[in-house]
Amino acid sequence: MAPPIKLKDTGSELEASPSKPLVILAKPPDKNKPKEGHTSVNVLANPSVPNELLKSPTIVQKNPVTVETDDAGHSGNKDESFSDLVKNVAQRVFHVQQKPAVVVNEGEQKLSSPPEMSYPVKLVDESLQWCDNALEYLHDATDFYVIGVLGLQGVGKSTIMSIISGIHSERSKWQLFKPQTNDLKEIGEHCTSGIDMYVSSQRIILLDTQPVMSASVMDHMIQYEKKPPGGPDYHSVENALLMQSLQQAAFLMAVCHTIISVQDWFIDLNYLRFLLSAEMLKPTTPINMHEQIPEETSEYYPHIVFVQNHSQREDFDPESISKMQETLHLTLQKSKLKFSGSVNFDANRSYAKDSSKKVNLFLIPDKEPPQDFDSQNDQFPEYKGHPGYQYLAETLSQQVLSMPRSLLTHTALSEKNWFHYSARIWETVKKSTLFLEYNRLLP
Repeated sequence: MAPPIKLKDTGSELEASPSKPLVILAKPPDKNKPKEGHTSVNVLANPSVPNELLKSPTIVQKNPVTVETDDAGHSGNKDESFSDLVKNVAQRVFHVQQKPAVVVNEGEQKLSSPPEMSYPVKLVDESLQWCDNALEYLHDATDFYVIGVLGLQGVGKSTIMSIISGIHSERSKWQLFKPQTNDLKEIGEHCTSGIDMYVSSQRIILLDTQPVMSASVMDHMIQYEKKPPGGPDYHSVENALLMQSLQQAAFLMAVCHTIISVQDWFIDLNYLRFLLSAEMLKPTTPINMHEQIPEETSEYYPHIVFVQNHSQREDFDPESISKMQETLHLTLQKSKLKFSGSVNFDANRSYAKDSSKKVNLFLIPDKEPPQDFDSQNDQFPEYKGHPGYQYLAETLSQQVLSMPRSLLTHTALSEKNWFHYSARIWETVKKSTLFLEYNRLLP
């Protein structure tokens, strides 16, 4: 038997001593051996490899080999044969390691857009408490537009808001905001309670409110409230109802870009006086802002559009429209609400005798009765003295959505910031001492 070959340790590789010839031990060719040029180890033919390693790509990693040698360069185990040494080295040089999976940090989450709304949700419930459910539908974008509505009971506020949203049809019984049904009209019950919110795909935030100064709301307060509304602060239920209506209107004037005032007959001076009182009691903006407020900041006031719903043929007379605009201008001439603009059902004609007295006034007629489209007699209906209902509804929606949008505060707000800002405004309005002082002046 030939004497064992001495191996010289060079740190990373083992090479034979040049004093003696190098002996290379060869093994029989393996059929499962990968072709030349491949660097990966064939693990499919090895039955000892666990199945878990075959589920993902594998890589080959080489571990450093440490061979203990003495001062003369001999290995630590002198009795170990050369074949056993090569076998042990081969087992320690190559091993199969599973490729590590990509781990995503817990703080990093995939951005997902908020869900789209299919129906309105409550912003303020029946008990006039703020609701946080609507926050999940809001983005971080700043290009949003808030539109609110005010009006008495049964004037068609929900119908007008459905027209603005575009989810409304003249011949369809379904619309976005639930209208007052005939059954509710017969018993004198209101339909909308609190404030409903809907966000369209164009980032239009619509706020449908309960009727102001409503006898149905007052009856609900008497029957279902366990204690008098407002406690001992209000002298009567009528005053409590008026204060709640003023709080609602003042809130909209602070958080909306545009307010639509709906009436079904012209003109209710008590309602116009109500709007002026709400403007007087509106909270100042900005409120509770941590950053420094510029001295040049002016008080914010929204645009207001007057819509006369259920208009008759005589209401569309040019002389009648001119008197409406003049009356509204005289009533609001000292108001800071932005009541002058470009909202007009006939854009080609100005009905105001003085262009400076032009008011945002739009007339909507009654819905036309359903027609039989198969009948030849309905192809050319008789002219009713005004454009069709569908045409006027689309025109109103286009003009309101194209109105300018001013900043609610001295800084631009995102949709979520607007939600939190509105929540603070609502709590401030409910706790404001101005309303209590105003209540003391009431009979």
